[in-house]
This record gives sequence, C-alpha cells and structure tokens, in this order.
Amino acid sequence: MNHDDEKRASQRIQIEVPVSIGKETATTRDVSWSGIYFLADQPFAEGGLLNFSLDLTHAMPGKPIKLDCQGEVLRIEQQGEKFGIAARINNFQYLH
Repeated sequence: MNHDDEKRASQRIQIEVPVSIGKETATTRDVSWSGIYFLADQPFAEGGLLNFSLDLTHAMPGKPIKLDCQGEVLRIEQQGEKFGIAARINNFQYLH
C-alpha cells in the first residue's frame, strides 16, 4: 500500500456536479464519501469549516437528489483563474 492509499479512506469518483457554498456555485472535479475536490472562483480559508450542498439530480434523472454537507478545507491550489479546494466531508444529510 502506498502513501496515497493510506490517506484516502474511500474511492474517489471523477464527476462534475454543482456545489452550492453560500451564494457561490462551484463545480466538483471528484467526490468520495469522505472528501471532495472542487473548483471555485474564490479561495476559502485552509482549516476553515465549510457548509455546502451537492446537486446530484443528473446522476439519477427524474429523481431530485441533494446532499447537504459540512466539512473542513484541507488544501487550496491555484488552478489558472480558479481555486482548487480539497475538503474533508465530516457530515452529510441526504435530501430529496
């Protein structure tokens, strides 16, 4: 097992879905049960708490699926004019 495998508790799924963070909308690059990576127009405070919603409606057409999540910002990366945000998901609630 390599170091990256040890750090990730669950498999990542590469998927682009809308993420709502307050009034801002961002787009995921990948998601797992324990974390998320998304591209945003603004940076967030590393180590800061984050409340966000994932809209998974297109994953199952005809069935509205939304996850309300609480997490923590782990890492921020400059991605051109955007910011890549890696966050741990500490808690989520399934809404439909």
